[in-house]
Amino acid sequence: MTDQMESLRDALQGRYDPVRELGRGGMATVYLAQDVRHNRHVAVKVLRPELAASIAVNRFLKEIQIAAQLNHPHIVPLLDSGDVNGVLHFVMPFVEGNSVRDLIDGDRPLSLATALEITTEVADALSYAHRKGLVHRDIKPENILLSEGHAVVADFGIAKAISTAGGDKLTRTGFPIGTLGYMSPEQAAGRTDLDETTDVYSLASVFYEMTVGEAPGMWVTDEAMRYGRFVDALPAHREKLDQLPGAVEAVIVHAMSMRPEERYGTPNAFAAALQQAAHQKAKFDEHQVGEIIRYASEQQLAHPTEDGALSAGTLERIGAEVGLSPDRVRDAVHAVSTRTTPPRQGGVLGAPLKIELERTIDAEVPAQEFESLLEEVRAATGEVGRINETLGKSLSWNSLSFQNTFEGTGRLIHVMIKPKDGTTRIRITESSGIHPALTVIGTLAGGVAVVLVLEGLLSTVSVPSLLKVPLLGVIFGTSFFAARTVFGSFMKRRVRILTGLLDRLSRHVTGTATPALPTGTRPGEDTAP
Repeated sequence: MTDQMESLRDALQGRYDPVRELGRGGMATVYLAQDVRHNRHVAVKVLRPELAASIAVNRFLKEIQIAAQLNHPHIVPLLDSGDVNGVLHFVMPFVEGNSVRDLIDGDRPLSLATALEITTEVADALSYAHRKGLVHRDIKPENILLSEGHAVVADFGIAKAISTAGGDKLTRTGFPIGTLGYMSPEQAAGRTDLDETTDVYSLASVFYEMTVGEAPGMWVTDEAMRYGRFVDALPAHREKLDQLPGAVEAVIVHAMSMRPEERYGTPNAFAAALQQAAHQKAKFDEHQVGEIIRYASEQQLAHPTEDGALSAGTLERIGAEVGLSPDRVRDAVHAVSTRTTPPRQGGVLGAPLKIELERTIDAEVPAQEFESLLEEVRAATGEVGRINETLGKSLSWNSLSFQNTFEGTGRLIHVMIKPKDGTTRIRITESSGIHPALTVIGTLAGGVAVVLVLEGLLSTVSVPSLLKVPLLGVIFGTSFFAARTVFGSFMKRRVRILTGLLDRLSRHVTGTATPALPTGTRPGEDTAP
């Protein structure tokens, strides 16, 4: 028996008889012990000595008594607590069974049905405690135990008691209250005025790990919130997330928002949203549709059809890439009355010289928003432009870089925003001009030059004529396809940039935009004719 076990036995003599150590956590060491008075097994948790030395013991014991008042079928009750000879401890029933951590490590990821059942039971326990004024602050797989097939939450009120009893002294020591990877951003930042939404965040992180097999390991970005999708997920995580039905991923993203006010208000609300998303067909908002359309534009550029329409095969590829069936992609596009005209075949080497994107939104943007829309255009294009004469309430803008195709980009960008009769039509066109065409021509000219030079060299040596033609053909063909690839990549990148601009302008129309980041804006002002 270790010295620590002997010290614990001496401190708890006549009340609890330690049997063995069960495990060690960030805040305490857990022992299996025999309750001498009631002849039953219990779990005795002893706070780490350095932590106990950093808190006011009497305040801790007073705070922890609040947790002793909780009475819920999915909460492990607090039986006893005390400080004996410097051994600060609390006692709970010994739960025979695994924890969620054991389940994940043994068979990860869990089935969706199992993850939903566990989450729903934990959410009910958390919502009950929140109504009593108690936030858990340390929800993680290790603190969710499984008793007779049901989830029970352990260590309720402990983190709050430690935080309250430690105060500024505990903050100065840098001792973490909570567990990185599961604690909310505001908790990780050291805030102590935490509300129930911090538990919502932690529970969502646990649900993510149960269904994916690993903890998220990332904060939710604004882009993820817009699309309802973990845009920065690791490839292995993305594979599992794409297997989730309906809008489950969007619900998790919502619950893990960086901003507490954007999360679900209660754990029960989060669990209910998960259940609904898992069993109902997803409804798409404009942001999700925007991402789908972006994929569609890229796919159409890479695999253009004669009339510019999306083929069935392209839709299937889109569905596979965003984790949706082709039918749901069609429904999504139809849901927001959006029409995007992808680049048509033709132009230089089969790639278009003109990009046309158009969208109609069921909302009418007021004229006073035009300045904000212009800021979005400047930020996305990095261009100073000219505001044209317009009729009525429309906004028409042209870039100025086309005035000198050799000093500028050689692109003529035109943006038209036309609100009318309760709708707003946005049209973005870009004519690539001669600058990229010159790049292609230069590449081809280089290939021709190499062919001519090589032919001259071959004529001076003894090379059979039958080999000359194939060799020269391979060189010219390589130059041709290199030029086509370069220009195609350029046009794909332009489609992504302009589709992103179309998405942001659409969000301004619907009033859901975040401020633009004008990193690409050039000095100067847009000019009027």
